[in-house]
Amino acid sequence: MIKSGKKAVMMAIAGLDPSGGAGLAADVKAASALGVFCTPVLAAITVQDTRGVRAIRPIEPGLLRAQAEAVIKDIGPEWVKVGVLYSVENIRTVASLAEEHGLKLVVDPIISSSSGQPLLAPGGLEALRSELIPNAFAITPNAREASLLSGLEVKSPEDAEEAARALASLGPKVVIIKGGHLGGQKAVDILLFKGHIHVFKRPRLGWDAHGTGCAFSSALAACLALGMDVVKAVEEAGGLAWSAIRWSVQVGQGRPVAEPLATLLREAERYQVLEQVRKAVELLTSEPGLAPFVPEVGTQVAMAISMPEGPEDVAAVEGRLVRVLGSIRPVGSVRFGASSHMARLVLTAMEHDSRARAAMNLRYDPRLLEALREMGLLVASFDRAREPPEVAEVEGATLPWGLREAIRACGGRLPDVVYDLGGLGKEPMIRLIGRNAEEVAKKALRAVRTLLGSRKHS
Repeated sequence: MIKSGKKAVMMAIAGLDPSGGAGLAADVKAASALGVFCTPVLAAITVQDTRGVRAIRPIEPGLLRAQAEAVIKDIGPEWVKVGVLYSVENIRTVASLAEEHGLKLVVDPIISSSSGQPLLAPGGLEALRSELIPNAFAITPNAREASLLSGLEVKSPEDAEEAARALASLGPKVVIIKGGHLGGQKAVDILLFKGHIHVFKRPRLGWDAHGTGCAFSSALAACLALGMDVVKAVEEAGGLAWSAIRWSVQVGQGRPVAEPLATLLREAERYQVLEQVRKAVELLTSEPGLAPFVPEVGTQVAMAISMPEGPEDVAAVEGRLVRVLGSIRPVGSVRFGASSHMARLVLTAMEHDSRARAAMNLRYDPRLLEALREMGLLVASFDRAREPPEVAEVEGATLPWGLREAIRACGGRLPDVVYDLGGLGKEPMIRLIGRNAEEVAKKALRAVRTLLGSRKHS
């Protein structure tokens, strides 16, 4: 048996969120996404879901200490993310653990939930200020938490800089004030480190997600455990938190839940998508009867990962599939970014149905269309003559526009088949849309075999 090498480790001391969106669940996922092993130590139990927190109970301080010391003696984490502790006694316990064992704390000073439920017992705020924060390496308050801890109003990046300097006077080497709740078109995080201010700006996504703050602070601790310098670690943690919001999932009736594993899942899925397109190519090239239905420009089959950010996340055949002596062959290999036109069609389909991740094209033939209809597929079309000039002028904009036209013609439903009769310099075309590349290939082959079979019997 081959053993893996020594792995970076960290500890998370935080609360349990039974909905799985925040607290220790988010901490473990964020660390795992960065390749760091996270040991979860329970400090409080909450009763909450995606709509809010209903109740909280702290773990007895002796039990908290016993959990942490068992892990410290066996695994020896140096970096610790600290989230909800709730009680003054637990705050003091974690502060003493840091002093006794030389732990480097990344403290997310959570004071209340987004719905307003207090997550600190009476006296907890002062205990944070006087006992935990002075023992922290880094603190990661949001604007509201920074206001309460510093006594300064924080409504702008400039306010955040002033509050960061005030909080640094309490003892932490690193202060990051998260800008998700500040105004402006950009989300601005402020880092104070060694007396210098660093500003990180990212596009504001327009929605919030449950567990984002936990993901950021855990990712920061994980990056530091990996040996990154502070500025790089803050940048990486912010990127992970942004992706976690970007790809948040709607699992309950309240806010969407941040997905810290999004980046890892996106990368892992790329291999599966490549294999799907390769299987589709094998199916298509094994059917000699398909060759007459390959357009002059060739046939393309494409598939996107489930969380695409652009055409670079759609795999297709480089150079397409072309006719060669009565059969079809791929010109090049299957790779991501091989077809920007088909990628835009797939991405547009996913805007209407996230499961519709694949597409392929065939030569226009009304008999083939009829075979597809007989299969029970929803067929729609668009007219290139109606394409607005501003769309025609943009490279690659025609297919997204055409698909949206077809969707409107179907009363808002995404069709399985979209065709057009061509235009000046444009070949008539049929395009199939489906959940994966293998599915659309099988639909194409079934339609072709149905058509060829009917010809034999005619």
